[in-house]
Amino acid sequence: MVGKESTKVVDQRMRLFYPEFRTSFSLNGRNFSIASLTPADRAQIQAGLRYMSHESIRNRFMGSKKEFTEKELDYLTSLDGWNHYALGVEEADAPHRGVAVIRMVRSESKPDEAEVAITIIDEYQKLGLGSFLLDLMVLAAKERDIFYFSFTFLPQNEGIVRLIEKKGVPWLKRSHDSVRMVLSLRDLNLDELRKRVGLILPEIGNGHLKT
Repeated sequence: MVGKESTKVVDQRMRLFYPEFRTSFSLNGRNFSIASLTPADRAQIQAGLRYMSHESIRNRFMGSKKEFTEKELDYLTSLDGWNHYALGVEEADAPHRGVAVIRMVRSESKPDEAEVAITIIDEYQKLGLGSFLLDLMVLAAKERDIFYFSFTFLPQNEGIVRLIEKKGVPWLKRSHDSVRMVLSLRDLNLDELRKRVGLILPEIGNGHLKT
């Protein structure tokens, strides 16, 4: 696979967003835990669809979906951590639902580019969670020599457009039934990004992430 490295090298490079990464944070008065996604999260991933509207599901998966197959759950949770990495967010308080996932999958043809997807259940949309998660994934991408994020979505998904454009000026390509945006991470001010993230996760703002 393109981008595959030895376990030793990968472990040395993943200074923060490693497979055992887990912490907690508060945002807009809500308490959450966040961690690298693992096969232990299969049930949470499956259950998350119950808290998403038809529109949200269609925007995320570009079609209808009632549940994930076992093969899909394998793909979504059994990650190598280098070419395919994801962060999952869960409520810190009862009922401890899974509320958001952001993932990136390295392109086989362009090893410095990754396709990014964000899923947030309806109750937690428009609270700044998507922007925060995208900032975290930029830092995780830097640890993996990924310098471009691509996003593919339906034309009516205006929310993802606003989110991407907050981070920079993306390249845009439209087709009849989808839109593709590519965001260069090279153009982002990582010092400002770390400070912004540090307001929510001080361990990052305090420089615990070496760059």
